[in-house]
Amino acid sequence: MDLRHIREVFPLECVTPVPGMPPTLLGVMNVRGTIVPIIDIRLMLQLPHPEALLPFAVVLRHDEYQMAVLVDRSPEILTLSPEQFLPAETNETDEANAAQSFVSGVIRLDDQAYQVLDVPGLIASVESEGVERETA
Repeated sequence: MDLRHIREVFPLECVTPVPGMPPTLLGVMNVRGTIVPIIDIRLMLQLPHPEALLPFAVVLRHDEYQMAVLVDRSPEILTLSPEQFLPAETNETDEANAAQSFVSGVIRLDDQAYQVLDVPGLIASVESEGVERETA
């Protein structure tokens, strides 16, 4: 994720469920006096979904909107060079295209590849699933 969109990282504590929302919305949480939706994007990325909640959340902000996404560890801040970026993979299925709408590319670090999330695309994709954006 682009650092410009990251507001803060915090350990996940008490999440309040919201009935009738899509499976990607775990609930909401009070973060410094603001109610923020907590999103688990593993389903959207077609990744395995273990039973246990991930331990951290990253609050993302784009324009006046914000939401938090679950992460398995507190992210590191890295400076990357252009040659580390690869284009995002393209798949022909509709499900894969939905996930690609918020994956802007891939970076290579230490012989491993990581997807780069496009925060505005992620917010638009989550909103299209019926999760309302919270204003700050």
